[in-house]
Amino acid sequence: MSGPLAGLHVLDLSTYVAGPSATLALAQLGADVVRVDPVGGASDTRRLPRGVDGTSLYWAGLNKGKRSVEVDLRSEPGRDLVRSLLAAPGSGHGLLVTNAVGQEWLGYERLKQVRPDVIVAHIAGRGDGRPAVDYTINSEVGLPWLTGPVDSSLPVNHVLPAWDLLTGLHVALALLAAHAERVTTGRGRLVEVNLADVAAATMAHLGFVADAVVNGSARLRDGNYLYGSYGRDFATGDGRRVMVVALTARHWDKLVELTGTRTVLESLQTTLRVDFGEEAARYEHRDLISATLAPWFSAHTHAEAVAALDAGHVLWGDYRTIAEFVSDPLVTANDLFHQVDQPGVGSFPVPGPVTRSPGWGRDKPAPAPRLGADNDAVVREWLQA
Repeated sequence: MSGPLAGLHVLDLSTYVAGPSATLALAQLGADVVRVDPVGGASDTRRLPRGVDGTSLYWAGLNKGKRSVEVDLRSEPGRDLVRSLLAAPGSGHGLLVTNAVGQEWLGYERLKQVRPDVIVAHIAGRGDGRPAVDYTINSEVGLPWLTGPVDSSLPVNHVLPAWDLLTGLHVALALLAAHAERVTTGRGRLVEVNLADVAAATMAHLGFVADAVVNGSARLRDGNYLYGSYGRDFATGDGRRVMVVALTARHWDKLVELTGTRTVLESLQTTLRVDFGEEAARYEHRDLISATLAPWFSAHTHAEAVAALDAGHVLWGDYRTIAEFVSDPLVTANDLFHQVDQPGVGSFPVPGPVTRSPGWGRDKPAPAPRLGADNDAVVREWLQA
């Protein structure tokens, strides 16, 4: 393996998103990550969407660049193999990521008997041990009541597993921190991260908690408006839609200039006794502003509108389907992506590490392994057997 984390060897006994995304981040920076599955594969190996032969594209995406060991985890010989791999000699070994629940043999105190300086990163749903997944946690923090059309009376879930992905990054960072500590002190560590804490902390970091407690008022559902500043979607004359954002006074001034609405908006400012140069004022009067700007967008084609937005250096983005996105230069003309042949699926664009730094390289990513494809190689290399 090449990359800044070459020399680290991580056992991944996790499933679904949080754990595999953590170890994916490590693998893409050069760590040797071995995904351990029970015989036949864990349940996420069959998750939708799938390729033509039933291979999970979801699993392939989160486990690319790793190696696969298939073990009978219900048997003592199988568990002994996992313990032996964890106890493999060397300062870069003895690292485990897991979200196992109720598996006493994977408990930290048990594993310390195998390797005293073992580092175990354990992912849970909640700190008190109760089960939870991204989608149940998300419903509890209040965001679905802020998502969706303004006139909707129902909660609207978003489709991105944000808490899983954030948890994965926290786990990867914590594992590296524990390893750095071990290099200095020789001590191992149990690191525990749970989805509920990650969600609660993030809501606090972004001011949601303070707003509700200090101001005594809850944010309201606001459709496609950008909360606290000015931004919303507009329809162009040919039926396309663009998201336009004016975060700064300069962005705002350029948007007013290119849409030719300065006179009308200055009159509104005088009448309302406000200054739209201030972010809070733009947000407060967003409906009036949008009604003023919308005719310009509807009078221009998409090509005309985005050319003007580009020329004015105004922030904007297209609304695209995923099918349209995969044909965009962000995928097709980006050195982040490489055409990779995934066994059982075919060839499609696969991203390498998003981190860019001189000397780290951006090698073509390896596909996800076939289940159990690396049993012999991992045992031979890690155990020198």
